[in-house]
Amino acid sequence: MVEIVSKKQQGFTLITVLILTGMASVVVLSSLRENIVQERLSGNFQKKLNSRLLAEKGVFEQAKLLQQTLNREGVLAIDELIDKTGNASGVGVIGDDAKFTALLSKNLDGELEIASLGQRYAGDAQSNLVARFSVQGGKGSSAFTNAMVGCKGVNLSGSGTIDSYDSSQGSYEETKSSDGDVSTIDGDSDVVLSGHSPIKGDVKATGVIYLNGSSPIIGNIRSNTGVNISSGSGLRIDGNVYTRGFYIHKGGRVSGVVRANGDASMQWSTYIDNTQGESLDIMYGGTGNFKDTYNNQQDGVHYSNRKFNVNPNVEPITVADPSAPDYDPTNPDTSCDPLIIPEKMAQLHSDTDSYHSLLIGATQQFKLTNEKGFFSQNGSQVILPSLSDVFLFDTKIQNQPHGSTSKEYVFALDKLKLTSDGKMEVSGGDVILFIDGDFSMEGDTRLTIKKDSSLTILITGKINIGAGASVITEQEGLTTSGHPSLSFYSSFTGVNGVQFSGAANLYAAIYAPLTTVKLSGSGELFGSVRGSTITASGGSGAHYDAGLLKVQNGGKPSTPARIVFLGWRYKTPETIQQDSEGALTN
Repeated sequence: MVEIVSKKQQGFTLITVLILTGMASVVVLSSLRENIVQERLSGNFQKKLNSRLLAEKGVFEQAKLLQQTLNREGVLAIDELIDKTGNASGVGVIGDDAKFTALLSKNLDGELEIASLGQRYAGDAQSNLVARFSVQGGKGSSAFTNAMVGCKGVNLSGSGTIDSYDSSQGSYEETKSSDGDVSTIDGDSDVVLSGHSPIKGDVKATGVIYLNGSSPIIGNIRSNTGVNISSGSGLRIDGNVYTRGFYIHKGGRVSGVVRANGDASMQWSTYIDNTQGESLDIMYGGTGNFKDTYNNQQDGVHYSNRKFNVNPNVEPITVADPSAPDYDPTNPDTSCDPLIIPEKMAQLHSDTDSYHSLLIGATQQFKLTNEKGFFSQNGSQVILPSLSDVFLFDTKIQNQPHGSTSKEYVFALDKLKLTSDGKMEVSGGDVILFIDGDFSMEGDTRLTIKKDSSLTILITGKINIGAGASVITEQEGLTTSGHPSLSFYSSFTGVNGVQFSGAANLYAAIYAPLTTVKLSGSGELFGSVRGSTITASGGSGAHYDAGLLKVQNGGKPSTPARIVFLGWRYKTPETIQQDSEGALTN
């Protein structure tokens, strides 16, 4: 009886084991099937990820090609950049069957686009990316950095004010400031102030600074050779005095401190106020000669005391002449002519044609747009420009009706003279004149430059704007394309290459590094002036427009042009296909 029960129990146990085994098999099979699915999903994801990496690689390689083009060519319009840059493609980036293709285009918003297709496993996996970019122009080094730059010297004997403002921020009255710097560049070039002109800015000279008049200096004084303040001048210097040479003080006062590497000499009734509370009023490296025992002292200690006889660390004014003792080889790009203008003018001369010589007299007028000139003289004469490569405004293309181009419209003239009541008008954008001779305005003449227009005069001869002439710029400052309202670029090498003797005010950016610039009369100059030497007399002042720092005409850009990433614009594979030429299209 017992034996029978035992066999029944064994059978039941077997059945139970079989059931459990079957259930386990089902679980195992389900797990295997799930693993297979997960593996397949993981594989597809990995394939997609690989194709995405390939598409990103295409964007990267194409962007690198674009930047190389900008580094080589400079600033280009987007169409030109696309034209000069090849399309990027690669094979085997991840495996033998992996490739990418990146193509360029310009979208409806005027942005640069890189469309990149990444493919893996014979196209079984692919990803499409579209990256948007802008082209940011390189920032050039403006040639208009100060109110007055006299490469070989500056001589001011008038009563006009030298100061600054910013036309990009408002009018002169709204934005006037004290950044109207006066400087020299070539080695051992002096600044002579013998008039009564307030200088609201720094005065910097590679040679000696002579203060012979009563002109107050609302800024610092810096000299490589020495500072000589004459007796009885009664002037004041609101800033500090720095000189690597001598210091002679015969009248007036210095509000700041004096630092001289050479000898120091002070006469009676001379003062150093040290309003900033520095430890020493004066420091000098040579001998000291101080006549005033009462004023020439600090805290009861006379300036002749050895505590003041300490050679200070005065930084030099960098000079352009490599043979000069103060030439700084680590910072040599301080040439008076960074544009190398004679060479550039020669290139422009060979690139232009159809020269005209115009005399605009009584009841006559010369009207110019950037594509056509109209001169009325016993009838009419139409003057057409040439499309030429101009060395200016590499980052700011001429404002042309038909769009951007690497060339600009240039009117070529042998001579341009306005006399009697002759009139000239510029409108419709940026006008460029190349004059292979002289430009003059005499008598009751008028030049009008309409709003958002500009006139750039490139000239090999003399510029003379006489007493009765008037220049009207309806919009002072820069146009939307970056051109000053009126600018002169002269390669003339003789004396008195630029003369302004008018009674009316003039807005102009003057670049004449190889000739004398002479300012006289009672009219005031708004803008900037650079010449070999600058002389100013009468009531003629100079008001530096700081907005001219944005002109970017100083030759090689100080910062390179670059492409700037704006974002992604995703497209599904269905909306991107390859056309018959292999280009990616919508």
